[in-house]
Amino acid sequence: MLRESEFLKNKKCRILLGVELILLIIGIAALFGKTGIIAGISETDRLMGEGIPLSAGVYTARIYYETEEDGISSFGVKVEDGKSDVLKSNSVGLYAGAGVRECQFYLLEEVENLSIFVEGNGASTLDIEGVELESGREKGCIWIFLALLGSLLVNSVAVIFLYHQKHPLAPQRQMVLFGVSACAVLASLPVMTDYALAGADLIFHLGRIEALAESFLSGGTLARIESIWLAGHGYANSIFYGDTFLLFPVFLRILGFPLTVCYQFFVASVNVATALIAYFSFKKCFHSARIGLMGCILYTLSPYRVYNVYNRAAVGEYTAMIFLPLLACGFCGLLTQDVRDRKYWHNGLILAAGFSGIIQSHALSCEMAGGFTVLLCILMWKKVFRRKTLLVLSGAAVTTALLNAWFLVPFLDLMTSDSYYFGNNVNTLIQSKGVLPAHIFYTLQAAGNTSDFAETGMVQAEPVGVGAALLLGALVFLVLRMRKERLKKVDRGERRMGDAAFLLGCIALFMSTCYFPWNYLSSTNEILASLIGSLQFPTRLTAIATVCLTFVACVAGKWLTIEGSGDRAVKYFLAGSVLVSVLFAMYQLDDILYTRSPLRIYSAQNMGHSPVLGAEYLPADASMEHMTYHDPAVSRGTELSSYEKENLQVTAYVETDGRGGHYVEFPMLYYKGYHARNTDTGEALTVVKGDNADVRVLLPENFKGSIQCGYTGMWYWHLAEAVSAVTLLGLGAVLIRKHRKNH
Repeated sequence: MLRESEFLKNKKCRILLGVELILLIIGIAALFGKTGIIAGISETDRLMGEGIPLSAGVYTARIYYETEEDGISSFGVKVEDGKSDVLKSNSVGLYAGAGVRECQFYLLEEVENLSIFVEGNGASTLDIEGVELESGREKGCIWIFLALLGSLLVNSVAVIFLYHQKHPLAPQRQMVLFGVSACAVLASLPVMTDYALAGADLIFHLGRIEALAESFLSGGTLARIESIWLAGHGYANSIFYGDTFLLFPVFLRILGFPLTVCYQFFVASVNVATALIAYFSFKKCFHSARIGLMGCILYTLSPYRVYNVYNRAAVGEYTAMIFLPLLACGFCGLLTQDVRDRKYWHNGLILAAGFSGIIQSHALSCEMAGGFTVLLCILMWKKVFRRKTLLVLSGAAVTTALLNAWFLVPFLDLMTSDSYYFGNNVNTLIQSKGVLPAHIFYTLQAAGNTSDFAETGMVQAEPVGVGAALLLGALVFLVLRMRKERLKKVDRGERRMGDAAFLLGCIALFMSTCYFPWNYLSSTNEILASLIGSLQFPTRLTAIATVCLTFVACVAGKWLTIEGSGDRAVKYFLAGSVLVSVLFAMYQLDDILYTRSPLRIYSAQNMGHSPVLGAEYLPADASMEHMTYHDPAVSRGTELSSYEKENLQVTAYVETDGRGGHYVEFPMLYYKGYHARNTDTGEALTVVKGDNADVRVLLPENFKGSIQCGYTGMWYWHLAEAVSAVTLLGLGAVLIRKHRKNH
């Protein structure tokens, strides 16, 4: 390894470190600039008229108002001195009952005349009470982060270059280093713009990032329910949809980056993680860096994964695809490795890591991965039903459950405690949403925009398929599989794994078509109908087919390395597969850039308060029309004399008479985990679901006092969090101890 002193002895490196230090100091100095209210309510006329001068930076405009008309009016900021291109901002809608709205904006240069404007759009009841302008430390935070990130990247390249000069890297290591990096960069081509691509689910996921960031900024931690959803009613998105891997873009949002920039960083990081894990997994499976690199490129640039990232913006699904190669790696080792190997149990850890990543990313992907795991175990039952294999497999299952107990316990608790809109999927027939056989063999993956295959066929069809490179790999596998003299030299376990992967890939492809009998299966059993309906789109199974056929292509590459094949044949196959994958991915990515609409969103306020897609996690008896900013409702004989609401915590002073049946309903969406108490006596009050699924607190007769109500979850959820933390720490301690013992 390159020593620190050797790096510092290099004059160019010292200059580089000096420049980086200066950039960092500039960012730190910006943190100590003037912050707070620049112009307050007393200057409303000036802010909305002649405007004020501002230097480059990040600011927040705030308006206080009253209106009875929902979403008709909007407000924002503008520059009148011919520098409108240096202002990055979106206007924000004004909603009845909200009272205050904020608009975050970015100035790239100093301006002389920035003002706040309001567009009434015919509103007749808008009453502006005041506006103000605030400056924060976001400019300095952004500068410091970019300086640190740039320094990390540049220094890493410098260290590798200096190391290579002193200890030349072997050609194979150079190939891997360049190949994996180039693969991740190529996959990230569409994020190298100043806008995000308008994927189908993008607004929802941007809302998730903003909601989590707001939760942290308001003093919360990993929120179970974020309060900014649904006009302050809250939405249990984080309980049903894992947010763990969104913490990186959330951190960037807290620093002050624009919302779409945070998302672009996230996409790039996912591409890097996918390339690295795919390389590690396939290299470990086949003990070959060249085959690992081939698997990395085939998988990372696969058409369906690229389609998920950019056409659909299916964050959960493409994040889960990071971990599918880990499952392939874990099961390959579990079913082909000698059980007497002292590192055999490592396969269980790899499986636990893979399944944990999928659970934290996307529940439906976990459902699919679990189903095909069962199929694999049936196909390889002789290998599975060995004592050591069963122990490792059981250990992986238990470890996965304990590691993810903090997420699974609340998820299952809420899933079974109420009915939600996603329950409507039970009666949904999905067969017509399957692809045509032509999709499977579709090669040039154009960025189509329709999935209504039953009506439009292949016209403008979305690029759903495994792609030409994986089809080529499967074809070579079949050709080699028919050469019996070659198979005699192949490890039997490896051959069976190749056969199983090919069969599972074909099954997944067939299940993704409109010819698989999904509708018939839905009619046979209610539980089966529920599972099938929750799948929504058979095309999701293309993800399973992609990882299976990537494994098959790697098997073909491995078989070509056996005695008698010749190194030339191996090189031709590896180079040919990679070339096809890269060229066709370039076509697909270019087509995406040419056809997808640009989206520039700097903060979530202008997206409204209800970007919840199909509102799958809304209680079944709730109504979206009710999700507005409104006051609490009280029963007859109940008087509410004071009321304050902050996030999902409310305080109110209530009086009741002697009639009975008293309650107060707060504008918060009811989920299991709300609690209320009398703040004067500490006595717990009963919380139930009220009208339109609002939180209803039941009150006794002749009650007079202050009450608090808020979302705290259940005590056993916190116990599950402790179990997961202890499990993670225990695993870390074991791995560190093993590492020290071995070295």
